Amino acid sequence: MQQKIRKGIGFLHSMRTGQLDPTIQEVLGREEENGARALLYFRFFFFIFFAAGGSISASDIKDVISNMFFAGAYGIAVFAQWLLIRKKLHRAVHRFNYFLVLADHALFAGLMIFYYVHYSPGNFNHAMKSPYIVLLLIPSLTTLIQFRQSLLLFSLAVCVLTILGFFGYAKLSGAPQTSNWIQYSLGDAVIMPAWLTLWILMPLIVATLVGYAIFRSIRMVAEIGRSEGQKKQLARYFSPAVVEEISSAQGSIESFEKGERRPVAVLFADIWSFTTLSENMPPDRVAAMLSELRQLQMKAVFNNNGMVDKFIGDAIMAVFGAPRSSGSFGGDVANAVRAGLEMHAALAVFNAARKATGETEIRIGIGIHAGEAFAGNLGGEGQLEYTVIGDVVNTASRIEHLCKKAQADFLISETVAGELEASFKHEKIGLVKIRGREKPMGIHRVIHG
Repeated sequence: MQQKIRKGIGFLHSMRTGQLDPTIQEVLGREEENGARALLYFRFFFFIFFAAGGSISASDIKDVISNMFFAGAYGIAVFAQWLLIRKKLHRAVHRFNYFLVLADHALFAGLMIFYYVHYSPGNFNHAMKSPYIVLLLIPSLTTLIQFRQSLLLFSLAVCVLTILGFFGYAKLSGAPQTSNWIQYSLGDAVIMPAWLTLWILMPLIVATLVGYAIFRSIRMVAEIGRSEGQKKQLARYFSPAVVEEISSAQGSIESFEKGERRPVAVLFADIWSFTTLSENMPPDRVAAMLSELRQLQMKAVFNNNGMVDKFIGDAIMAVFGAPRSSGSFGGDVANAVRAGLEMHAALAVFNAARKATGETEIRIGIGIHAGEAFAGNLGGEGQLEYTVIGDVVNTASRIEHLCKKAQADFLISETVAGELEASFKHEKIGLVKIRGREKPMGIHRVIHG
């Protein structure tokens, strides 16, 4: 519970200081403008209703003139807002909203004062007990449409000041007072403490409920934005099914964000003689070929619960075991090898299609190493990238570089070979000195197809 309260306070602070994600701020800005348009229609129909009702139901010409005066002044304000929205003056619309809230309060308070002055000048309680006073709550309620808590606070302040103004004038003008609830309810007298308490509490209650609704709405938008952002980031590395699984587990997301050391298997795959190949192809064909090949490679990685870490030119780096493990280190290593085998199988079909159209076949080399690495988000603010770093990554890359020299298209380290079951066929080609490592490393060639 305390953690939720701290999160709520932190979220309020971020709202107050404008530290919400820029994308969320942009969404809220658009919603404020949409809310302004919705309120424009509301105020327009209210203006029509008020003008028509005031002229039809008025008892004399004085009523008609007064109603038309209030309606006309209000109509001018509504027309001004319409012009600002039509000209797309966003900042002006934002500021003008405060004036319109003030206009709403002035209209409703003005009606009560007018009828007091013309029909019951000796008893201000006529205004204080008029049903019109309920209309003073409408401006605070309508701020919910625009997602602006500052607008709500402004409306609340104007409403409370109006109520206090009525109360002060009633006291100074000697309006009838009583302590009898029957006279208060049915007569022309007012229990001042009860009236004041009621009409101070009412705006506060309305503002609290509306404010909480705005807070919940903004927080919901922020949470949805954060969730979608996480899914979008995860979708760069994982298949849709895995994205949903990771996103549904909060613990996985937190480890994804914070980073941790964990055992992984790293796969590198690179096109042989890509420079020579690309020199003899138009740029658009090179791009199309790379795009198609990458799709095949990504599918192989995703099919085996792996993560596409990055593309480096014509090479791909994939990780198995981070941030989501298959359940065991041996399982992650086996998945990496399966992905490599699937890449070669898909490449055979890909090359058959190229050969049928007279295009050059493509060969790739794959290298895999396994061990402990750091996995997490790296980079600066706004430029974070989930990746793994460590010796296991560098070694996997260097094993892949051995492929062409060894005339083998699929090499794995002895660490990887030691984790594989008998169903995987491989043979040791010898001890090889790997740059950056003190001792030679056993390298195995994976037998396939």
